[in-house]
Amino acid sequence: MIARDLLNLLKEKNLTISSMESLTGGLFASTITSIAGASKCYKGSFVTYTNEIKNECGVKKETIDQYGVISFECVKEMAICSKKIFDTDIAISFSGNAGPEASDGKEVGLVYIAILIDKYLYSYKLHFKGERNFIRNECVNFACKKLIEILKNY
Repeated sequence: MIARDLLNLLKEKNLTISSMESLTGGLFASTITSIAGASKCYKGSFVTYTNEIKNECGVKKETIDQYGVISFECVKEMAICSKKIFDTDIAISFSGNAGPEASDGKEVGLVYIAILIDKYLYSYKLHFKGERNFIRNECVNFACKKLIEILKNY
């Protein structure tokens, strides 16, 4: 299981992680915390499914108004807020459109993911094809693989 490999690597490197999720609706948090021992490195998550909750967690209203929630700018702020609030070494954020219809003029399957490690920001714009839960699962799988790839060189 890729999530177990990620947790083992985080433990090995003595790193903590948090998340702020939108389209994944807590799936990243659920996947990580389904593994015994996750509390050694996973501090928590915010599921910020609405714009108002994103604002409450620190994402600027101006960012959402100018770029939309399905944007690089939004996931960047989400990751920064998560890292700051949870005081973690790493934060990851997810926003996008899992469908079934276009939202805010953004097509189904368009996803942005940001990973913030120390002061290094990695961001990804992805296009997944498939139904809603397939897209959500692909987001989490992609994120775990990217985190492992980045951390192996960290």
